[in-house]
Amino acid sequence: MTILECPQCFSNRAAILDTKPPSARCVDCKATYSIRYTRVEQPQNGDLPEQPPPKKRKKKKAEPPEPHQIDPRDFGALTNFINEALQAGPEGLRKTQRKANNFARKLGLTYLEPQWFASTPWLLQWASGDIDTSGCTHRQLALAGSSHLYRDAPNGSSDNRCEQRDSRLRARAATRWRARWLTHFAMSASKAFACRNANVSEHTADFHIKNDPDFAAMVEAAKAHAIDLLHTRMMQRSLEGDIEPIYWQGIEVGHVRKFDSRLQIEMARAHMPDKFKTPGTGQINVDTGDKILVMTEETRAKLIERRREKLLEFKAAREARESPAE
Repeated sequence: MTILECPQCFSNRAAILDTKPPSARCVDCKATYSIRYTRVEQPQNGDLPEQPPPKKRKKKKAEPPEPHQIDPRDFGALTNFINEALQAGPEGLRKTQRKANNFARKLGLTYLEPQWFASTPWLLQWASGDIDTSGCTHRQLALAGSSHLYRDAPNGSSDNRCEQRDSRLRARAATRWRARWLTHFAMSASKAFACRNANVSEHTADFHIKNDPDFAAMVEAAKAHAIDLLHTRMMQRSLEGDIEPIYWQGIEVGHVRKFDSRLQIEMARAHMPDKFKTPGTGQINVDTGDKILVMTEETRAKLIERRREKLLEFKAAREARESPAE
């Protein structure tokens, strides 16, 4: 940078003139003097040197926080129990019953009878051939599906290679599928679901339930188990609630416990009907000032009927007054 200076008055204030060569004029004394300059060649627009791209700063990736691990004790006793039971499923129920039967047999606990695995007297009679099932379609299907194993007997029955009747084989097969059917029915209370997993038709299950009273009692016990499982699940959701995860940008950061207030109200009405009543089923209290009238449903129905009769009488009397006299 050069500071201009007038050679006559030594003033530094000057104006550059557009002349060739360029000169300057002093503002104070109006003297004109030449100035030194240097020519700088500027490149054209198309010949501008390429500027290197700016370096991008690498952003440090934020490490995702570790997923929040919830303590199993925070779920609650009922939650852990119902989750383990549902996770084990019917196979877990069968294993539990087998262990209980083995321990009862080893310890000599005769009052603990095997459930869902013992053959019933009706099956024993069926195996011995005392029950006539000639008109049942199950026998025809069994003979048609395994004709290479049976040969016709003179008495009309069919025996296999081990000289065993078809009823005995079907009784053994029924003992196996019954246990599987009952365990699945105890976990779902669905007959279709149990038949699908036991590989039997619903007609077969209905035939055994109808003709075998002991098996029918086992079915009722399995149904009671499913109802108790449902009640336990409802009680767990009412008391301990459901623990749902909280996600932030796809990352699990915590948990929240939610309760179903409607379910809690229904459970309170079921277990404490005296305090939590269903609307419309309790007594009606009418405050008349000095007395309180308590009405039941029967009294309320009678009052409604009396009021209806009075209204009809008032209507008939008004029509009689308004009608012209003959």
